[in-house]
Amino acid sequence: MDRNMIALCGLNCAVCSEALREDSPCVGCRREGNKGEYCANLCKIVKCEIRKSLPNGFCDKCPQYPCREIVNKECWYANAYPIIESLMGNLAFIGENGLKKFLQREKERWTCSDCGGVISVHNGKCNGCGKNYTNRKY
Repeated sequence: MDRNMIALCGLNCAVCSEALREDSPCVGCRREGNKGEYCANLCKIVKCEIRKSLPNGFCDKCPQYPCREIVNKECWYANAYPIIESLMGNLAFIGENGLKKFLQREKERWTCSDCGGVISVHNGKCNGCGKNYTNRKY
């Protein structure tokens, strides 16, 4: 897990299906380069002017946190995918424990027990061997 793949909103871009694709994987919203359609053109959080002035760049330091965009994304990731992901929970964990411990937790959480591949948040399957983790909720 790479610190540059932790999105401004708290999501782990490394477990996104766009970052896991073999051809032209997304580099995450913190880096310049190839991005998926949503992150490149639709995400209002990436384009937020207030966020750009925050000391660590994470949304939870914003005076308007949680804004409508954060709340909508939180609800989406809690309900739309087979493995629950909480960006607000992630930001709270980072604030309490630091980014290093968060990355350790993420590595344990999203690494396939069979092959060591990465589990996709979007379909709940390992990108390496295809093992299904959809029965696992967090």
